Amino acid sequence: MIDNEKQNRRPLWLGVLLAATVAASCVMIPFIEALPNLDFVGAALLFAYSFSVALVAMLGFGLPYVFLLRARYWLSMLSVCMGAAVIGAFTVALFNWTVSWNHRGPGLIELGYGAVLGLAAGAGFCLGAGVGTRVLR
Repeated sequence: MIDNEKQNRRPLWLGVLLAATVAASCVMIPFIEALPNLDFVGAALLFAYSFSVALVAMLGFGLPYVFLLRARYWLSMLSVCMGAAVIGAFTVALFNWTVSWNHRGPGLIELGYGAVLGLAAGAGFCLGAGVGTRVLR
């Protein structure tokens, strides 16, 4: 058996920060294209808001999932990204449900966007924390 700490080459907090940064950056792309007159202050506020939502989702859902994978010696890029896609779809659906006035259920567009956003955040986490492509036992 390999030590739990050796499953990732860099600290987990670095992966958490990079995952939230990647997710916030991906959220900004459609807004920058849709709003060409978005100034620096508006973009900075949007990034700060997106970063905080992504950080809460990462700390509330993603990090416990990573701790579970690490405890079971299943921590790999594939398992992190698969879980991150599911967590991203769930988080975007939950966020859209809470901010909508009629509380309609999520559609396939929201779930797909959330899955892609979660996949990007999962890849950012793996890059930041140094999670490899193979499971180390």
